[in-house]
Amino acid sequence: MVRRPCLAAASWAARALAVTLLAGISCAPDPERLRAQRTIDAEYDMETGRLEVITLDSDDNGTIDTWSYMDGNALLRIEIDRDEDGVVERWEYYREDRTLEKVGFSRGGDGRVDAWAFEGDDGEVVRIEVSTPADGTVDRWEFYDGGVLVRVEEDVDLDGRPDKWETHEAGRVATASFDEDGDGRPERRLVYEAGILVAIESNPDEQGAYRTRVDVSR
Repeated sequence: MVRRPCLAAASWAARALAVTLLAGISCAPDPERLRAQRTIDAEYDMETGRLEVITLDSDDNGTIDTWSYMDGNALLRIEIDRDEDGVVERWEYYREDRTLEKVGFSRGGDGRVDAWAFEGDDGEVVRIEVSTPADGTVDRWEFYDGGVLVRVEEDVDLDGRPDKWETHEAGRVATASFDEDGDGRPERRLVYEAGILVAIESNPDEQGAYRTRVDVSR
């Protein structure tokens, strides 16, 4: 299971970005403005003059650890290297209104984003999308309720649609269903109790109810 990242809609990087964009409004020096001038830099497209990247040294130690990618004044995403080892660990993606859409992270810690977390209205993670091949292709979807994993969908054969479904209870797999003929519907289901396989069900009817059940000795 992928460890869920913390989603924070108002990061220091976002606040610093706002300070940078508004820095020209007031000429009166203040600590926040002076800090921004010292720790933030901007890069512009040489031909169009549009703002492209804002770099930030968030802890004011001389090392850039945050990159905000822009399209003019529109914030696209923020990349963060929290431990300043040269490898990005967190990617924040923003909507047009600058609200946080999702947070990307690297399961292997190798600087390649391969999972993305989405939050609900209450700020809790409700879904995580995973690219197992780490190429941007999502093949696993995890769904959460109150911060707890409740179900999983997987695209095992990477054809663009799920062919494995799991339900979870109390942190353990309760059922695992499989599409074995590629029709988008499960033909076989494994049933677990307390994480132990207790039955194998198969031969579903038109409504998806399984007509055959084989109990497994415990």
